[in-house]
Amino acid sequence: MKQLQCDIIIVGGGLSGLLGAFALSFSNQNLIIIDKNDFVNKNQLLKDFRTTAIAEGSKIYFEKINLWNSIKKYVEPIKKINVFDRQETNTINFCNSDNNNFLGYVIQNKLLKKTLIRLLKLKTNVRMIGNTALKDITYTNNSIDVITNLFKIQAKLVVASDGKTSFVRKIIKTPLFLKKYNQNATVVNLHHLKNHKNIAYELFLKSGPLAILPMKVNSNNFFASSVIWSNSYKFTSSLELINPALVKDIIEEKVFKYTGKVLKILDIKSFNLSAHLNNRFYDHRVVYVGDSAHSLHPIAGQGWNLGIRDIKNLVNSINRGINLGLDIGDEYICKEYHNLSFYDAYFMFQITDKLNSIFLREDHNLSFLRKIGFMFIENNFKIKNYISNLAMGI
Repeated sequence: MKQLQCDIIIVGGGLSGLLGAFALSFSNQNLIIIDKNDFVNKNQLLKDFRTTAIAEGSKIYFEKINLWNSIKKYVEPIKKINVFDRQETNTINFCNSDNNNFLGYVIQNKLLKKTLIRLLKLKTNVRMIGNTALKDITYTNNSIDVITNLFKIQAKLVVASDGKTSFVRKIIKTPLFLKKYNQNATVVNLHHLKNHKNIAYELFLKSGPLAILPMKVNSNNFFASSVIWSNSYKFTSSLELINPALVKDIIEEKVFKYTGKVLKILDIKSFNLSAHLNNRFYDHRVVYVGDSAHSLHPIAGQGWNLGIRDIKNLVNSINRGINLGLDIGDEYICKEYHNLSFYDAYFMFQITDKLNSIFLREDHNLSFLRKIGFMFIENNFKIKNYISNLAMGI
């Protein structure tokens, strides 16, 4: 078995792993990213049709690490978010109090991944290895060894970014809290006739939340949006089985007021809805970032931005440790990262979980309280601004 050495091993070549590698590459550490899939392959990239909402606070961080200029041509800004509870009379309209900035930006995952891979290929201290499956993790006195089907890689620190079902977490046996929502989220990308005017919508329906996000499209004849609709297993499963023309009609019936006529459904796929939170975000010479550390209900679109804050916190913790003369896998660094990230994730986990519960219930008294709450927030600038800043990660 071939042996390799580096300072940091990143397990997982998804968005969090690629962004983590890019952000950490400026610390002059030698990095290796591994993934069981051929994640640098263009055909593999095209399979990910999902979109990502980048909050304004994340955009500010992307500017700091010199990433924003490389992706800004692919993003569609969100000027406003209109939130409705069952009907448009119960509404809250959010915008950035700074008129020169937006609430966030929408980008296709494949374009963000493609850009990060292109930039990482220019880095002399980063090596990307696909088709490399993790088998085991062992320790020596001053290092950690990652055993794959092809290599034994020795490093000072492992960054686990291998998703909700993290194999690193299973090997290390890090405990977690898991909640299943008994629903699926159906993601639909579509072309439509009506100008979205950079407005996003969050519709709280009886069946579950439905979000409409504006997407960028290079055409004067139509517009594009991404729809994320939470619903029962039975309903979402049936969507993938029935006639595509009927699916288009079902989606159009829900979104017509905001998108106009649906011209074409580009992609449609359903995902199981669950949320989890690791008991801790670190172990001996191991830290968890992104979905390997936590996942949220998509009700507020905060999962990816929470992962970005993980990476920001990890980079800051490592840099402070280096300035103190510490080994980058030192427990002090790993624990400081945990302290910076865990409570942020716990807070967002609780908010999204409770919001979903509140808006799914049809209790008459609760519906009345929601209506009063919407009116109060809509007419209170300070509270609405606080919620906007929280959503933007500012």
